[in-house]
Amino acid sequence: RLDNDNALIDNCFNFFKDYGRNQVEFIVVINEDKTDLIKYLAKYKDRYNISFVFQNPSEKEYTGAIKSAYHLFGEHNLVLLPDTLMKLQPGKDLYTLVTEALEETGFSFLVKKEENKEVLKTKGAIKVNQGLVVEYEDKPTDKVGQYNSFWCAFAFRRRNFYECINFMEKSTLKQKHEIYEIQKTPIWGSKVIEVANYIDLGTWPEIRRLLIDYEKDNN
Repeated sequence: RLDNDNALIDNCFNFFKDYGRNQVEFIVVINEDKTDLIKYLAKYKDRYNISFVFQNPSEKEYTGAIKSAYHLFGEHNLVLLPDTLMKLQPGKDLYTLVTEALEETGFSFLVKKEENKEVLKTKGAIKVNQGLVVEYEDKPTDKVGQYNSFWCAFAFRRRNFYECINFMEKSTLKQKHEIYEIQKTPIWGSKVIEVANYIDLGTWPEIRRLLIDYEKDNN
């Protein structure tokens, strides 16, 4: 929890505080040990439609969690990770950014620029050229120096989902794929949305970095 009133997942909902159920619907993928989350998110029931889905046990990793919710997708979809803190560029609105990007290219990563190779090795690493995606690899070990960003969230049009998620899943599960396979998906050449800051509280290195920065700011 962040304080007495808010948990990390509230950050996902706060991006859409100016919108209601006619514009935004939420799908939350859970497992059998996280049912307390249903009760916690009931505080949003008057504002949004919220659906809860158990992850298909035959599906793995975050890609499997997303695939488990496919039957509830709309035309425009955004994947936010609930154990992260993401900050947009000043004056930007997430709903507007995603809508415009999907109308233009049908897929979009929200990215944080990064040059530290050790950080990129723990992320979904991306090479961005003139605002467009040209390379992608999940947690790269070789040739990590070719990447200059990592993804914080991503959005897609429903019709593009399986092409994109299957490619990303092959990388996540370290399955064999063609070297230029990305060029056959809507990911290649898609428009990115640059964020101002991103903290992944699902990993110990990021938590340590956050605590170090906090101590520096308060000393």
